Amino acid sequence: MYKLIISILLGIFSSFTFFGDGDITLTPNIPSEVKAGSEFTVEITIHKGDIEGFARFQQDLPVGFKAIEKKSANGEFLFENQKIKLQWMKLPFEKDIIISYTIQVGTTVKGEFNLTGKFSYIADNIVSNAELTPVSINVIEGEITNSDYEIKNSYKYQNVSLKNIDCIRQKPFLNENNEVIVNLLINKGDINKFGKIQEQVPVGYNAISIKSKNSIFTFKNHIVKFMWMNMPSNPQFTVSYKLVPINGIPDQAFLIAGTFSYAENERTKIIDIAERNIDVSKFDTEKLIAEKPPQETVKQQVETQETETKEIVTQTTEENDTELIAEKQEEETQTKQEIKTEQKQTEKPKIIQPKVNKEPQITNVPTPEQGITYRIQIAAGHKLVKSNYFKKFNITDNVQTEIHQGWHKYTIGEFGKYKEARNYRVYIWNNTPINDAFVSAYNSGQRITVQEALMIANQNWYQ
Repeated sequence: MYKLIISILLGIFSSFTFFGDGDITLTPNIPSEVKAGSEFTVEITIHKGDIEGFARFQQDLPVGFKAIEKKSANGEFLFENQKIKLQWMKLPFEKDIIISYTIQVGTTVKGEFNLTGKFSYIADNIVSNAELTPVSINVIEGEITNSDYEIKNSYKYQNVSLKNIDCIRQKPFLNENNEVIVNLLINKGDINKFGKIQEQVPVGYNAISIKSKNSIFTFKNHIVKFMWMNMPSNPQFTVSYKLVPINGIPDQAFLIAGTFSYAENERTKIIDIAERNIDVSKFDTEKLIAEKPPQETVKQQVETQETETKEIVTQTTEENDTELIAEKQEEETQTKQEIKTEQKQTEKPKIIQPKVNKEPQITNVPTPEQGITYRIQIAAGHKLVKSNYFKKFNITDNVQTEIHQGWHKYTIGEFGKYKEARNYRVYIWNNTPINDAFVSAYNSGQRITVQEALMIANQNWYQ
């Protein structure tokens, strides 16, 4: 009887644990069988032990598969050219971290595939790897009906796509009182019954509602909740809250994870809340663009996918370890700057700019960005500086503040080409005492490495 139960459980989910270098282990949770045209969740537990610093998880997906971020454990997630890449400048301090992502399967994909992966990290300036034991997944044929061509309305707001039912979080920012502002945009469609937003916030903060949209707001055990017995009538709306530090800003990574629950057809459904670099504090429905591709366009996409599926192969491109070393060395410049700021034990990070005669401004609300952009990071610290601090440096550039991996990071400028950013960085080196300013890269407002930005934008590297 027990053997039968075990066999059934193994048939539902394939779960393997691989012991890599030292005590590093990777434990995946992946279904063994899925239907074409469906989606499933991949969850991987990484037991990293006491490893800190730069690291990366990578996985190649077969053609016809698409990955969407769910939980990244404070890493930078990127999916491009059938390659999942999750990268950390500094790993979280927990010994076990969990990452997850949704994989969408094309409607015409069929067959058995092996999913592999690799966790790379640097110890004593040497790259070590923990390989994931290949997990076999069988894609069976799904039923294709006319409904497959019926695409519900999707939306776009500030160049960020929203699904028919969706919830996104504006990238949190700080106000002048050192409080973290969190804004959420809900696209509920025709739902009019039960709804709930639940977010787990970092320890050391008290949550206070700013705009609840007639919901019941509660905060207990680091959990923020907005609850509706009947959802608002507006198809789209926003809610917001602020996080007030209890005893100063905690010295830890800042990470919020949340879900949006709703009732549909007498069943409760749950979706993860994605964080995006948009401004929803002044949400304007007139700027929300509904998108519904015509049936013929959808059919053409399906036919194209059918052609591509005939030549499905699993990409197993092996990464060069020297690339990881190069990325790590670049990020070390940033780490040294942060360490230098921390050792001074002051709430005022060193901000130096060319001396001019105009009053600067501090912009805490992130500017929405599209595509690849570059900025110059000039300082980082755990404490937020006041606006009058920058006056004595005669800064003309607006200084943007962002919360990233537990730090308040200060950047200036916005450049579309790496060479322009590089030149401005050199200008700062040559004209101010600051010698550790460096170029930071963004993809639609999300931090990525400079190397990744150069590859995406097809730009050249300049020393």
